[in-house]
Order: sequence, then C-alpha cells, then structure tokens
Amino acid sequence: MSLTVSDRADAPVKESPIAYGWSPRFGLAFSVVLACASLVLTLLQSAAPDGLPPTAIRVVVVVAAVLFLPGIPVVVALRIPGRALSTVLAVSVSVSVNALATQVSIVAEWWSPLRTQTVLLAISLLACALARRTVADRTVTGRTGLGRGSWTGRRGIELLVLAVAVVLFVASARQIDVLDAGRFGVITEVGPWYVIGIILIAGVVVSALRARRLDTVVLSATTTAIITYNTMLVGMATGHTSIPTSFVHRGFVAVLAESHHLPPQIDARFSWAGFFSLSAHVQTLTGLPDITDLMVWAPLVSGVILSFGLYAVAIAITGRARIAWLAVFLYHGTNWYQQDYFAPQAMAMIGYTAIIATLFWQLRRAPLPPLDGTTRIARVRQSLARTPGLVPGFGPGRTLAIGAVLLLIITANTVSHQMTPMLTILALAAFAAAGATRYRTLWLAAGLIFAAWFTYGATDYWWGHLPAVVSEIGQVGQSVNAGVGDRLSGDPVYQRMQYLRMAASGGFVLLAFFGWCVWRHKRAWAVGGLVCAAPFVLVFLQSYGGEMIIRAFLLASPTVAPFAALALALIAPRVRSWYRPAVVAVAVVAVTLVGLVETTNRGLNTAFEASTRDEVVVTDVLVDQAPPETRVMSFGYAPQSVGVRRILGPNGPEFFSVDSYSCLDDLSVCSTERMPDYIYIPRQGLQMMALQYGVSLPEVHDEIDAIIASGDYVTDVSTPSVTVLRRTTAPSIDYSDVLGANYEREWN
Repeated sequence: MSLTVSDRADAPVKESPIAYGWSPRFGLAFSVVLACASLVLTLLQSAAPDGLPPTAIRVVVVVAAVLFLPGIPVVVALRIPGRALSTVLAVSVSVSVNALATQVSIVAEWWSPLRTQTVLLAISLLACALARRTVADRTVTGRTGLGRGSWTGRRGIELLVLAVAVVLFVASARQIDVLDAGRFGVITEVGPWYVIGIILIAGVVVSALRARRLDTVVLSATTTAIITYNTMLVGMATGHTSIPTSFVHRGFVAVLAESHHLPPQIDARFSWAGFFSLSAHVQTLTGLPDITDLMVWAPLVSGVILSFGLYAVAIAITGRARIAWLAVFLYHGTNWYQQDYFAPQAMAMIGYTAIIATLFWQLRRAPLPPLDGTTRIARVRQSLARTPGLVPGFGPGRTLAIGAVLLLIITANTVSHQMTPMLTILALAAFAAAGATRYRTLWLAAGLIFAAWFTYGATDYWWGHLPAVVSEIGQVGQSVNAGVGDRLSGDPVYQRMQYLRMAASGGFVLLAFFGWCVWRHKRAWAVGGLVCAAPFVLVFLQSYGGEMIIRAFLLASPTVAPFAALALALIAPRVRSWYRPAVVAVAVVAVTLVGLVETTNRGLNTAFEASTRDEVVVTDVLVDQAPPETRVMSFGYAPQSVGVRRILGPNGPEFFSVDSYSCLDDLSVCSTERMPDYIYIPRQGLQMMALQYGVSLPEVHDEIDAIIASGDYVTDVSTPSVTVLRRTTAPSIDYSDVLGANYEREWN
C-alpha cells in the first residue's frame, strides 16, 4: 500500500488570494432555501398546524436547519478554506448558536420554540445577506474530486461494491436476534453475510488508498459505510438505539419540552442542559411525541459529521490527504467507546474537534518563528514567548473573528457537557505553551467561562457533589480502578473479552506514539503530543463515574489517529519489495480483522445494552398507567422508565433497583421484605447481573419462580425480553394495546 504520494493539502492557490472549501455561492443559496423552508414550516405550525407537511419532511428540514444555520454564512464570511474544516466549523457554529439560544430561553423562562426558531432563521437570512457581500467576483474553491473518476469505471465499481456491502449489512442486521447475544456480545450473531460485507469494504479501503489519484467520492462513501457497520448494527436489528442511556436523555428532553423549565436537584446533567434544551426545541418543532426515532440514527449522523473534523485535524498535522484519510479510517476502526450516541458527549466531541482542527490549520499555514536556542531550556523559553504570524490572506480582523467563533463553540460546550470544556482548556493551554497559536489567552477565557457556568449554572451540582469531586482530585489509582479494575469482574469469559478492548486502545496509542517519535520534523509535533496527552490529565481530576480513563482514550483519538497513520506510512515503504498481489491480500485481511475486532469490541455489551421493542413499549405503559405513588422494584437499571411522570408528576411511580450484594444474593427474600407493588424484570437487567456481577441466570430464574410461588405476586406481563410481576393487591395493567390481546402472562 503506497501512502507517500504527495496529495498535499497545503499547496498554494495561485489563481486568487480568496479561497473557499466549498463554493460560497452554492453554500449561501442552499442556506437561503433551507432558511425559507424552515421559516415557512415554523409559520405553518403557528398559524395552521393542521396543514403541516408529513413528519419525515418536518424532521429533515428542522434537523438540517439546526446543523447548517447560521453556520454556513458565518464560514463563508470568514472565508475558511478546506472542505473538511469549513464543514465541521459550519456545523459546530450552527449547533452552538441553537444550543445557546434554546438554553437561554429555558433558563430565562422565555421558552417558545416557534419564536426562537423564527428569530434564529431571521438572523441566518441576515447573515447570508452580509456574507454575500464578502464574496469576491473571483473565488477559488478546493478540488472536489468529483470529476477525477468515471462513474462507469473504477469509481463505479467501487461504489457498487460499497452498495452491495450495505445491502449485506442490512440483511444481516435484520436477521439478528439480540436476545441470543451473551458473553461474547453481538459478534456471534452476525452471520457470514456480515463478514463478506466487511471483506468488501476492506477491499475498497485498500483499493482507494492505493489509487494513484485519490477519489474523494469513493473515500467519503467508504467512510459512511464504515460508520454504518460500526454504529448501526444493533440499532438496525432492534429498531431502537443500542445505548440504553439514550432513553434517559429522551426522558430529560421530554421533561423540558413539557415543563418549559429546568427541574432543580433532579439530576446533575440538568446543570449542563444545553444539549437537552436544543433537543426539546427540535422535538417541539418537528411535532414528534418524543425523540425515540431520532436516537436510532444519531450515531451515524454524528459519526459522519465528526469525520470532517477528523480529516481536518489529520490533514493539518500530516499535510498529506492519503494519510489523513487513513487516519479517519483508523479512528473509526478503533472507536468502540460508543460515545457517539444521542448524548451531550457527541455534540461536545464535534465542537472540540472543530476547535483543535482550526488551531492546527492556522499553525500549519501561518509563518512561525523558529526555535533557535542552543539549549533545550532556551528553546522552551522561546516557545513560551513565541507567537505565530497571521495566516496568509487573513488579516487581524478575520483572525480575531475566528477566535470569537471558537469562543462561541467553547461556550456552547460549557453549558452542554461537564468534562469536554476542561479538556478544551488544557488543549488551548498546550497550544499557548508551545507557542503554536495567536490566541494565547483563549485558554484563560475558556477557563473563566467554565468557572462562571460552574458557579451559576451548576449550582445544584456542586452544592451536593463538590466534596466528592474535590476528594477525587489526584486519586489516579481510584480513577483507573473505577475505569478498568471494576470492569474486570463478573462472568470470567466476559471479563477476558474486556482485554480485547484494552488491547485495541493500547495498541492504537502505542502505534501513534511510535509515529510521533519518528516524525519529529512535523511542525505540529510538539503541540500534537501535548494535545494527545491532555485528556489523560483529566484522570488526575476525577473518575467521572468510573468512565474517565475510557473517555481519555476517546478524547485523545482525534489527535492520536494522525500519528498512528504516520506510523503506518513509515512502515508501508518497507514492504514494497513483497510480491504486490500478496501485499494487497495481506492488507485486505488486516483491514477485515480490524473490522471484526471492532464489531466485537463495540458490541460486547449487547446482551445488557440492546433495547427491544417489548422493553420500550411495556415500560412506557407501566410508567403511564401505574397507580399514584406506586413502588416498582427493578432488577437492574430501568433507563426506559425515565420520563415526565416520574420526574415531574407528583404521584408518579417510584423505581428502585437492587442496590446491594445482599439483595442480589437473595432476590426473593429481598423482594418480599421490600414488598414493591410491581417487580420490573427486563432482560437487560438479568444479563447485567450475569455478566457484570457473575450471578447465575438459572439461579435468578429460580428466585423469580420463588417470588411467584410465595403467592404475593402474579405475572402481569411476560415477553422474551421483559416481565412484570404484580403484587396481588395492586391493580393489573393492560398491555394489550402495545403487545396484542394474546401476549404471555406467565414467566418463561
């Protein structure tokens, strides 16, 4: 595989000093059409709600407006070059503006999605008019790659192969029964067609990267296919999101959409409600009863958007498009962390990647005073005092405007996520310390914004959690044990499977470290290493509920991937002497193995994370119809039960779970002592008991039989994925509307 062809992204544009990633006129025209369509939809919803277009059209228009307005005119006005950088910046700006607007409206109790949307669309149209005045008569856009390949030649064949792979993926996913997933996860259920699909994608990956001239269309389609295989398998199999925490977020969004205010002291995540406010805004504008359907597609959408940022970071660090594409593939091939679901982390990750991509781009293009000190200490002192020059074609005003845009994204992340803003401060400080940015005090501004919001917006959080947070500072062993040690327990086979995840992450970082050590001549070498290391500093600050070490690997990946790709680029020329077909075959096999390992790692928790339709609808009915002040004991967690009635209803059902090992050891006695009105038994909870706590499933079934045999409880509903036991004195709940009249009423 040749990775040394100089498809350089930093080649100077000679035709004009004004360059854009995309056609500015097309971008502005698209923005105007989208803004007008969304404005018409908003006015119809206000004046004639009975005449609204179909739900699918409303969802597409509203979501597109949130993703692209007013970001596109802002990026056009700033004349951001590079397709990848301009795209991720446009989306980040749009989402940030919408999140801040909706957060302000709900905090200030001005909640009115129709009014807010109208104002945002008016601002977007005004921004389009102002941006149009900045577009010169002669502009230069980046090469699109659309005309490089014949649609009936190599490009056509590769796209056809990818289409076949996607068809095989859908067919394989539809045949998966997630109830059969066990300690090995979903990999045992995928079938041969899924493997053939991965082999086909692997062939296209190798072919596209070996091509003499890169075909952006094929590479983009390949990236989308990889993300589909990586994120949509369980969702396509069940029709629901593969991450149960999404249902918790669904409940939070429903609370905001119905109550129009932040409920105090309910959950710490309401202290960072920017993402939830924006989602409630979208739910209201689309007319959806909830955002269940949007949750399924969230990983695919966020993965595609993030890929633009990943490429922008990689091209700025490496300077070669071929290696940058390889970095994107490497990121998705090792992204088993599942933090791209419907969550604030996904939004914050895109914003963070846009910020560092912008800074790396400026570092690559701007003139940089050399460090010519005779000693290492002298060079360090020079770097602390050094300031890069202006990017060619960007005056002080536009450079300052870009800094303001970055500060906007930082602010939106600060009100949306607890952890990513801290990483952003560290990354900005790393750029300043390395003398690699003109925004030398941006880290301080970000820190002040974070401190201000933590003091004002997160009052409920730090009032109750500050002692615990402070006590975790410096407790590295505790954080590592919470993130690694506590996960290596339970079922022995499942425990050993966790080592595969650790090997994938560790190997990825080690490969990148090798690339970083070798490619010292890169301008971004020093600051790139600091930004790679920055997420691991967070481990010193807190355990983040046992997830900090995992999040550190995730947040480091956008910068780690380019150095890992550089390492492979160094290795590739060493195997050129091999018989060429053999090299291609080995490369295809290697990519296939990476795909299968990634499927295994990402789907390892399918047994207790996948949500079936029965679990969702039965839980919805239970929460909705349970009598006032009902007590429900849940075997395991119950994310689908989080909703308006539980949080805001004065007489909503109270869910409590098995909260001690003594209770877990004798569920029948524990249930008898606590005497709940209903016992909620999802298969998710049973599998979690078995895999994470090592409890034998036959023993749990015996315990459930003992509960029924006691005569105090009867089976109210039973499906293969969820069972509800009812105390004989509690009223029965009718599930026939969602399950049919002949649903099972006994434990299987």
